[in-house]
Amino acid sequence: MNQLATSDAQDDEQEPDALHEAQLEVRHLKDTISALREELEQQRFEAQEQVQKSTSDAHNEIVQLKETVSALREEMETLRFEKDEAVQKAVSASADEITQLKETAGALRDQIEKVRFDKDEAVQQSVSSANTEIAQLKETVGALRDELDLVKFNYEDKIQTMERARRDETTQLHDTIAALREKMEKAGG
Repeated sequence: MNQLATSDAQDDEQEPDALHEAQLEVRHLKDTISALREELEQQRFEAQEQVQKSTSDAHNEIVQLKETVSALREEMETLRFEKDEAVQKAVSASADEITQLKETAGALRDQIEKVRFDKDEAVQQSVSSANTEIAQLKETVGALRDELDLVKFNYEDKIQTMERARRDETTQLHDTIAALREKMEKAGG
């Protein structure tokens, strides 16, 4: 009966310990959950901040593009107006002036096309030049690697040759010591 009472007492003592450990674990889990929530909120805040910044940047860019489009439209309207006025003056002045204006407009178009073509060609040449330079740099890197490998190989070969010479010299010294011992033993004995 004493054993039963002792066992019940031990169970009672273990229960508070187990309960305490469970409470500690629950508290630890709650702390972990709280920390994870805070981190999640921080990440959400940073993501929202990034979205807002991106949205703001995009909005600013859209506003700039709209302003550019508007300015280009105004310029185009101005050019149209000026062209119409010039055409009207040219028509009223003479057929030769109309022909000259048409030729001028054609020349300007050709010039714009030439400028576009020259620009595209310059971009292609830049890209080609960059690709050529990259290829040359890759070749240089390859050559330097090969040279480094050769230097490393020569160095390792030199080390092996020196090691071989040291072993040979050690062997010769051992042979000489053995021969001298033999002489000494013969001379002494």
